[in-house]
Amino acid sequence: MMDDDGRWMTSLPNELRDLPIINLAIPGSHDTMSYGIKSGAKPAPDAERSTRWLNFFFPWCVRRWAKTQSSSILEQLLLGVRYFDLRVCQNNDKFYFAHGLFAMEIFEPLEELKRFLLSNKGEVCILDFQHFYDMNLLHHAQLQNLLLQLFNSLLYTKFHGTITDFTLNRCSTLGTQIFLIYRRCPLPLPKEFWPSNIWPTPWPNVTSIKKLETYLQKSLLSRKPSQGYVTQCVLTPSGKYITLRFFSSLRKTAKKVNKKLKPWIEEQIPGPFLDNESPKTNVFITDFASLDNGQFCKMVIGLNYKIESVSKIGDS
Repeated sequence: MMDDDGRWMTSLPNELRDLPIINLAIPGSHDTMSYGIKSGAKPAPDAERSTRWLNFFFPWCVRRWAKTQSSSILEQLLLGVRYFDLRVCQNNDKFYFAHGLFAMEIFEPLEELKRFLLSNKGEVCILDFQHFYDMNLLHHAQLQNLLLQLFNSLLYTKFHGTITDFTLNRCSTLGTQIFLIYRRCPLPLPKEFWPSNIWPTPWPNVTSIKKLETYLQKSLLSRKPSQGYVTQCVLTPSGKYITLRFFSSLRKTAKKVNKKLKPWIEEQIPGPFLDNESPKTNVFITDFASLDNGQFCKMVIGLNYKIESVSKIGDS
């Protein structure tokens, strides 16, 4: 296996680069852009009333639980992250990333991602615009036009084929490097964007690691062979959970989740499967992708080499 996680897709054996990307194991980051939440950040449109109240009196506490990543977009890319969970809101006709609190305007980090891809032609990213807040039809139209202008010919579109045609080798031939999912859109989607049902991402919404593992195992059974799939290796802290851990942080929670889920993740084998077979995993997302020098990403990337060994056994 290669050591350069920043170019791990380029380094995959040709047989794996010929597989649909929905059959590969892909590391992802949960609430990717929340690293942009700075001291003094204001409550965003998705903030609950309790969050707004808490932020008024204890802003440091809210930041500790609102930030799910500490690494920049470039650092995440170099760790091997290739799926990005994006939440967008608007304020005064500008677009911002948000998670309870306002983060940065959206285009500087997206331009950084574009520069990385242009310098690493064998790499491909999935941009999943998960949630939108305080946005009307005009805002959606404006945002979509800006995204089309920014990414242009890098987008893998419905004109290029279906999701099962979406392989690393095909992307290299086409010169495309971005698969853009735009969920819950009130407008008809442009052909360059993909809808929610093409890549399900079931939300565990639990505060117990044991319940999380049970949920991940059960919800995976609903996956269809022709869909992508996101396994959310994250807890969702409730008000009670945070109150009991007032001086702790989401980072400490993420460390525990990664440690406890590691055996389950290492058991997974990605790859193609049929309707009558047990579904296999695809994207895995985590909080704080940089923990332990990106160990989560290394573990997920390593699963792809199980596909190769399985195919070799089948051929022998």
